[in-house]
Amino acid sequence: MAARAELARPSARSTVATGALVRRNVGQIALYAALTAALLMAILPFLWVIVGAFKSNAEIFQSPFALPRTWRYDNFVRAWVEGQFGTYFFNSLGIAVPSTLLILACGSLAGFAFGRLKFWGSTAIFYLFLASLAISTNSIMIPLFHMIYNAGLVDSYWGVVFPTVASHMPMASFLMRAFFRSLPNELEDAARIDGCNNFGVYWYIMLPLSRGALLGLAIFSFMDSWNAFLVPLLVLRDATMRTIPLGLIVFQGQYLSEYSILFAGVVISFIPTLLVYFALQRHFEKGIMIGSVKG
Repeated sequence: MAARAELARPSARSTVATGALVRRNVGQIALYAALTAALLMAILPFLWVIVGAFKSNAEIFQSPFALPRTWRYDNFVRAWVEGQFGTYFFNSLGIAVPSTLLILACGSLAGFAFGRLKFWGSTAIFYLFLASLAISTNSIMIPLFHMIYNAGLVDSYWGVVFPTVASHMPMASFLMRAFFRSLPNELEDAARIDGCNNFGVYWYIMLPLSRGALLGLAIFSFMDSWNAFLVPLLVLRDATMRTIPLGLIVFQGQYLSEYSILFAGVVISFIPTLLVYFALQRHFEKGIMIGSVKG
């Protein structure tokens, strides 16, 4: 009997192990199925708009999910010229590029100061600075507009750039501070022994090492600046200075019955963000993980 019990034990262990393996496989299958469903929900409307941009209106309504019988590249020409998307495109670039560069410059300087320099009240000032994240841009829009108006920046790109940079500074400085604090102190000590002052340590040591973090931050900054709507809506009154989001609203009103042209305009609007993402894709994950390092 004892021998039979000993023979039964490995079989029981094998059954338990098999059951655990089956449960784990079922869990993985369920996870992959859920992720696949989420991916399809996110990407199918995106692909539908792209394909629709090459169709005629009749094809969009008659066969909305089929490939176009004739690829109509002239839809993009009409959207670019007739819909004035060429103007909107370069207006958005004129705001997004300076905003991104200033966010990176100011955010890295503030992050270095809060993360590496020791001065009286630095922690309190940093958290007070960070507390501004709780303030919604919508809640300060009236005083913000008065400041822009009194500075003579209405109908000016800088009237949009400066508020955009200011609204991104708390998060940018927080992320860069976390990154700079994760770097070893020996690097800074060696630079100071070689005669570097505070700015020398920042420029020659810290900034080159933070390239990945800066590129990750650049992705978020560019996307937010490119898609900004409320501040440009209030500041840019001149129709020739409209940005992509503002232009889409006007464009939709003018070409509501021509969905092919409207889809082409939408595709034009997200091409730059896609290019920036794919160009800096390998730094995207690092940009997400900046805030998880030692703070």
